[in-house]
Order: sequence, then structure tokens, then C-alpha cells
Amino acid sequence: MMLGEVTPDSTRRIFQSLLDQAAQAGRGLLVRAIAAARLSMQQEAARLDNESAFEQLQLQVRLLAQHAPVMAERFVTLLQARFKLHTDSECCVDDRSSPSIHLEQLEQMDELELRERVETARALQKMQRLVEVPLAHLTARLGDLFGLDQLTSDHNVLRPESFVQELLSLMKDLRVPAEVRLIWLAPMSQSLGEGLAGLYPKWAAGLQVRRVLTAESSPLPPEPFSDFRGTRADGLPEDAVRRDWTPAYRETVLTLDRLRQLMTGQLEGLAAEPAPMSVGVLLPYKGVKSAFENTVPAALDALQEMHQLDELTQRMHQTPDPGAIVAPETALREHMILQASSMGQVLSLEVVSLMLDRLAGDTRLLAPVRSVLHRLEPALLRLVLVDPRFFMDKQHPARRLLQEVSQKGMAFCSVDDPDYKVYIRSLHRHLGPLTNGVIQSSEPFQSALTGLLSEWDDPAAQAAIASQIQSAVAVLSYAEKRNALAEQMSNRLKGIPAVHKIPPAVLDFLTGPWSVVMAEAELKDRTGADDPGGYKGLVSELLWSAQPDLTRRDIDRLTKMVARLLSGLREGLRLIGYPSIKTSAFFDVLMKLHQQAFRSGPLEAQESAPAGLAASLLGSQEHWVGPVEAKVSGFMVFPDEVPPQSPATMPLRPTRVLPLSSTIGALDVGAWIEMQSKTATQRLQLSWVSPQGTMYLFTSARGKTQSMSRKLLERLFSEGQLQVVSGRSTVLDGALDEVVHSALLNSLDVIV
Repeated sequence: MMLGEVTPDSTRRIFQSLLDQAAQAGRGLLVRAIAAARLSMQQEAARLDNESAFEQLQLQVRLLAQHAPVMAERFVTLLQARFKLHTDSECCVDDRSSPSIHLEQLEQMDELELRERVETARALQKMQRLVEVPLAHLTARLGDLFGLDQLTSDHNVLRPESFVQELLSLMKDLRVPAEVRLIWLAPMSQSLGEGLAGLYPKWAAGLQVRRVLTAESSPLPPEPFSDFRGTRADGLPEDAVRRDWTPAYRETVLTLDRLRQLMTGQLEGLAAEPAPMSVGVLLPYKGVKSAFENTVPAALDALQEMHQLDELTQRMHQTPDPGAIVAPETALREHMILQASSMGQVLSLEVVSLMLDRLAGDTRLLAPVRSVLHRLEPALLRLVLVDPRFFMDKQHPARRLLQEVSQKGMAFCSVDDPDYKVYIRSLHRHLGPLTNGVIQSSEPFQSALTGLLSEWDDPAAQAAIASQIQSAVAVLSYAEKRNALAEQMSNRLKGIPAVHKIPPAVLDFLTGPWSVVMAEAELKDRTGADDPGGYKGLVSELLWSAQPDLTRRDIDRLTKMVARLLSGLREGLRLIGYPSIKTSAFFDVLMKLHQQAFRSGPLEAQESAPAGLAASLLGSQEHWVGPVEAKVSGFMVFPDEVPPQSPATMPLRPTRVLPLSSTIGALDVGAWIEMQSKTATQRLQLSWVSPQGTMYLFTSARGKTQSMSRKLLERLFSEGQLQVVSGRSTVLDGALDEVVHSALLNSLDVIV
């Protein structure tokens, strides 16, 4: 089947039309969602016997009706603003998501904030089930439209999360109280999900009718539904990891609220004596206040915790199946839970176990390093039973030890690295005693930490690395400042009418290297001269001398000018360390133009510049960095030999990977990358990003600096020669954040 050509302009129009349609559909979606919420609340009110609760719920119904007209209009506006970001950038990839909860944030949240996060996650989970298949098909059509072979539903700008986020923003803008938002959210999100499930097939069909798909394309298979739980390497669901240990306990006890209490020390004194009875309490409708709301939840939580611990203890005393194989670490965990004297201790053991599971399963660390971390589990389990400060104090010796070991381990991607061998031997030497000794306090961890740091932190070596980084930062900062000034001068040169009459090679020289020369002279000048070095004055002479139809009218002027012009150009190019071979290549072009002035007869057809000259005038760099500056900072440049792809050989709609902008945007100081070369693969840590975000400085484990422009960074990523290994957060922070995520998932299955 023959299909019409899909040009960038037609792609943009199709995408813009789709987003406009989706934004306008928001009005109808929200009107139906409001109606569904009002009906749900009225039905709930009819079931209430408490007159006060009935009146409060009716008040929420009237409040929603009052806001309905404004909400419907503003919802469309908010969606249009959100989608405009993607029409401006001409990209359907949306990297924004509901902000994940980090451990530091969790510790600062109050109960209401926590509950809103849980209910939002629960609403999105239900919506995902409703739209799973139609959203996958729509995503396939969008991916084909933009030539993206890796677009997934969770990066689709039209996914349910976009609508829910704007709905929550809308309610916050209208100053709807959090308690009320929670009442409205569940029925409204259910209705939104049902509405989107009906719209996605229509939008996908619309894209297909516009002949977006190629003849060979086929719909992507539906992405398997995930309730946000991962899978293990052996294919089992992640929630099966601990099924042989504490099946019911893990899914009901470790919730966001209890984790927050643990991390802030509020669970430390909770009693864990088995409750002699089970208690059932009928709570009023969510969000409706009662006279007992300040006392019932706390008492209920305590009773539930005692009951759960009772069930857990009974399960531990049961005779094990003689045919079952119990892993040593699992047996140890169960034994220690049996000895726990409070719910705080039970949770402490669970959190430490989950954290170490994440660390030991982090494949960014080499296997021997993960094995060392895994062997620390018995010592850490014993520690948290006697020292709950492990969770509350970020500077606790054990937490610092885990952080130092895991972060330094990120520097290595091969066991053959000589520095790695020194590192792993130091771990065995200083951490070995922890696996066999008695743990009654944090002192053994402090001793191990002190020993490791004294071995790793050589003051002289650290000072040398710091000095090297400081020097690299200084030259790169200066280069960025010079390049910004050069860009301004280049733009002014492009505004001169005469520049459009000169050959492209000369124009590229003026707006490239020569703009850098003028910027360098201005930055180095301390006299305040208008034209330091006289380099700006040479521009008019170069422009005139590069036009044979003018120079042949005044041969004497050209003859007198050439020697002075070439001398001035050489002097300026030496100022920035411009390579002599590239200087000679440009001068060859310029001399041919001058020679035409001395020939009689019609002017020769303008010769094209030598292949690759225009692209190589600045060494194919986004910004110029001189040889001395490059040596100090380890600056990497593009290879000049790579010719640009001609339009005739370029595919009509090339397949692309997801853009790097989101990854680079999140690449903060402290992040690790892995870069491949022809000879080796190395890990580098980001040490500095220039103020304008155009230069990146990395440092290896040995302290060697390497820098590059953002453009080169993106190119290496797109070619598969570079990958981002970790972001700003430490490996330990990431493991603890995953524990928070697990607690969030567990909270979705608990009535809040």
C-alpha cells in the first residue's frame, strides 16, 4: 500500500490537532466526572444515619455544584497550557509524572498530605486498569508519527496522569480543602478513566485515517498491566520475594504512615504485646468529621498493630513444612522478628531487609560489591533492634558506611580495574569483623567507617584532585563566557548587508572562528578600547577582499591590503590557539578569491569550499575551547572526519530513540555516567555544570577530569556510547526511596 509522505510540517499539524482535540474534550470529561461525583456523594449520604455527617456530605455536594462551571472552563485552559509545551517542542514525549515520594519528603509530611498521595496513587492505579489497552494502541500511533521506537504509555502526553495532575492543580487553585479533594477525587477519577477509555480508540483511529502509519507498521502489543509492582530476575512478581517470610504482614504493616513514624522515631515505644481480642470498628464516611476523630484512629492503629503482631507471632510458632527450603537470611529475619519487643522493631527489621534487598540487587554495582553489602544484613538487623537512630539520623555511622561503600562502588564497571581491586580488598578488611562480631551499639560500624575513610581519603591526593577540578572549572567557565560573547558578535555580523554577497566559507569563518577572536580580545583587554587588537576593523577589509567583482576595480588597494590582512588574521587566530592546518585551509579559499581580481575576462564560477571546511572551522564543536584549555580540562571534541549525511541518503522518517533532554535535564552534580570508547569503558562522575548548561565536567575514580559540550554529550548518548548510570541521589537514597515506594503500594491495599 502506498502512503502519502509525512513531512515535519504535516506531523506538527497532526499532533497539534490531536492535542487541541484532547484539551477541548476535557470540558466534557470533567462535566461527566463532576456529575458522577455528586451522584456518588448523594448515594453515600442517603446511607448515613448520622444527621451531622449527612449535612456535611450534602455540603460537599453543593460546593462541587457551585464550582462546576468554573472548573469545566479552567480544566480546558490548564490542559491547553500543559499540551502547549509539547507543540512548541514538537515532541510527544512527556517526562513529567506525579512526583515520587523521597524519604526526606516523607519525614516532613503530615497525615493529610500522606493520605492525599496514597489516594492519588490509588486513583491512577484504577484508571490505568481502565485504559490499558486503548492507551497502548494510541501510544503506538504517536510513536510511529514521530519515528520513536521506544515510546511507552507512561511517557505519552495523553496518559491519564496528565488529566489527574491538572484536575488536582485546578482544585488547589480553587482552594478546595484537602479533605474535600479526597472526597471528590475517587469518583471523579473513575469517571475520567472511563471517558478516556472511550476517547483513546477514537484518537488512535484519527491518526490512522490521516495515513500516519507506514505500510509495514503494526500496532504495538499491549503493554502488560502493572499495578506498579516490579518483577524479579526469575520472573516471579516482586511481592513474592518475601512471601515465605511474612506474607500478610508485609502488605498490611509497612504503610507510608507507619514508615514515616518509624523514620521520625514515633514508633520506637509502641507496645507489641499480643492483643487478647480482635476489634472491629465501623468508621464514618471518609472525610466526614466526627466527635471521636481525634481519638479513634490512634487507638484503632494501636489495636490493629497488636493484632497483626499477634498473628505474626502465631505464624512463627507453627511447625514448618519439613519439605520447605528456607534461605538462611529468611530464617534469620523470622527468628529476629520473633524476638522483637515492639512494632517499631518489627518494622525496623522489615525496612532494613527491603533496603538491603534493593542494594544487593542493584546491578549498577559489581557483583562482589553487592555480595559484601548482602553479608552486612545480620549485623544491621541486630543493630536496628538496639539502635533505632539508624532511621532518624542521616549521619548515623551505619548509614554513612552503607553510603560510602555503595557510592565509591559506583566508580567501577569492571573487576579488572586496578583501583577496584584495591577497593574490594579494603571492604573485606574493614567490613569482615562486622559479619562475625557482637553488635550492641553503632561502635563497630563507626570503627569500620573510620578505617575505610582513612584508607580512601589521602589528603594529598584529594587536594590534587580538587585543584585539578578547580583549574578545569576556571578555563571552562571562561570559555563559556567567551563563546556567549562570540555568539553575540556573530549575530551582529550576520546583520551586515554585505555578508550575503560573500562565499559561504568566508561567512562561516567570520561568524565562527573570527567571532571567537574578537570576543577573546575584548575579554583580555584592560584598556577599554573599542577595538582591542584591531580585529573588528579587519572584518570590513575581509568582506571587501572576498568579492572579486569589487577587488578587480581597485587592484592597487587589494595589493596593498593582502599582506596586512593575512598578517592580522594569523595573529588573531594564534590568540585563540586555532590549528594551523585549518588556518591554511581557509587561506587557500581566500587566496583563490583574491587571484580572480588579477585575471581578465568574466569571473569564474564560485568554487565550493573544500569538503568539510565549513563544518570544521570550529572543529565541529558547539563552542570553541582552545588547545591549552582542552588539555587542562580534558575537553573532548567531535571527530572532524564525519561527513554530514546528504538529503538523498537520509531516510524519509528516521527511527529515533527517546530524546535525551529529560535525562540531561536531570543530570545534576554527583550523577554517574558510563562511557564507551574503542579501547575501554569507564565510569565518570559529574563534578560541575557550567552556568549556561553548555559544558559538563566529569571526574574518574582516579581524579582525572574529562569535559565535553552538551551537544557532544547528547550525541554520544544517541549513538549508544554513553549512558546515565545514576542521577543525583546516592545509591542508598535510591534504595530507601524504593522502600518508600513499596510502602506506598502497600498503602493502596489498606483502607486509609
